[in-house]
Amino acid sequence: MFPTIQIGPIALPTGPLLLILGFWVGLWVAAKVGERRGIDPDHLYNAGFYAAVAAIIAGRLGHVIRYFPAYRGDPLSVLNPNLSAFLPLAAVLAALAVLAWYQRRYQIPIPALLDALALGALALLASLALADFLNARNFGSPTLMPWAVTQWSVARHPVQLYELLGILIVLGLLWARLEAFRPGRTALVALGGYAAVRLIVDAFRDQPQTIGDGFRLSQVIALIVLLIVLLAFYQMQVQAERSEENASASS
Repeated sequence: MFPTIQIGPIALPTGPLLLILGFWVGLWVAAKVGERRGIDPDHLYNAGFYAAVAAIIAGRLGHVIRYFPAYRGDPLSVLNPNLSAFLPLAAVLAALAVLAWYQRRYQIPIPALLDALALGALALLASLALADFLNARNFGSPTLMPWAVTQWSVARHPVQLYELLGILIVLGLLWARLEAFRPGRTALVALGGYAAVRLIVDAFRDQPQTIGDGFRLSQVIALIVLLIVLLAFYQMQVQAERSEENASASS
């Protein structure tokens, strides 16, 4: 596909470029959502920057610790800027820890912060889906549909573009209807919307990781997350109805 962008004699990899672009677009979206929720946009930019630095350091160190024997003979390879030599779980945990610290230090309202971060994360995920398409990663299953794309010499579902479109629809709807949701609920809808996108899209993905009797692991996780979100909204509705009943009884 398009793993690199050629600018004169320089070949720039599209994956890292879109990751950086998606990060900054995600920060911008988070800052705008935070502003609409009453949070100073600078808090989102600062928290995002600190979380990104922590994620890069922790992700790299996590990989070094996990695969230390591979680095023992060549210690300088620790400084090699190789995105594949990265432990995502360590990066995510470090970023969440920094965000929690920042929230406690500046007493940012948690529901509003979650809304901002959730929509920013959707923007980043959309960028990553586009990067997967350009680099032919996480490709779709073979198909004869007229909109198929050729990846690895096979006509396939452009599943990465399906995911990109689904995420943009969820993001666009939440952006337009942000004030219709109470703070905190937007983040729940974003989580449920992304889970629904993955539940549908991953049915067309090739070479899935399966569990049990051939169930796709990603779809199982997405279904569980979606059910949890729906249950959370049901519980909120029940509590709201009970509160209204108690208020009516007391009056």
